[in-house]
Amino acid sequence: MTKDQVYGKQANRVRPSEVSVTSGSKFIGATFLYMALGLLVTFGVIGLLGAMLSIFKSEIATDTYIYIFIAALILYIPVMIWVHFSAARNGKTVGPAFFTYSIVMGALISPAVLFLDFGLVAVSFGTTCLAFAVMALIAWTSKKSLSNLAIIGMGLLFGGLILSIFNLIMYFIIGFQPLYWLVSFLFFFAIILLTIFDLKRVKEIAMSGVATKNMAMLCALNLYVDFIYIFLRVLRIVAIIAGNRR
Repeated sequence: MTKDQVYGKQANRVRPSEVSVTSGSKFIGATFLYMALGLLVTFGVIGLLGAMLSIFKSEIATDTYIYIFIAALILYIPVMIWVHFSAARNGKTVGPAFFTYSIVMGALISPAVLFLDFGLVAVSFGTTCLAFAVMALIAWTSKKSLSNLAIIGMGLLFGGLILSIFNLIMYFIIGFQPLYWLVSFLFFFAIILLTIFDLKRVKEIAMSGVATKNMAMLCALNLYVDFIYIFLRVLRIVAIIAGNRR
């Protein structure tokens, strides 16, 4: 199910009791609040897992961490289906599914965060927040429809996927990936364009008069996913730069 289908169903099936966000500004505030809470849950899970590994330095703690990661890997797709199913169902709240997804994501991305220097993680997080602010400014000040950005972004994602498959084949043939940085750039640029489009959509929904709590959570989920992806990409770039300087 595409974003447009989900948004369309939400807009066309709104009950009076669902309209808990009565103004555009409240809708925007609620969207970013839910996004922030989702990020707080995710990084809280990462912090708890890190504390478990540092305090209980034993094979039991390591094995427990591995089991948690495997469980999160298994639950990822079912939880994503749960989120979109809840969003598409009239009267169903997205909240429990959204925050469950945040917990699962925290366990999934923890290996990329826990085993790097805290300073690199902090710099990457701050850089991502700054980039997000710039993208929000572009989306908010633009007076034109940014639907073309979504089309270009999806095209770049598709192209990057094809190149990544080719890159993987080359890795097995010649032992390295000659198009690694090109693929990384395509994916990164694509998610930047899609993030700007998602931010613009939040503004458009806020002005449409159909701003519900569920829709705010769904928008928050999209922005949350965008933020996490950009953060991981920035974290990898920062880690590579820091490693090359040593």
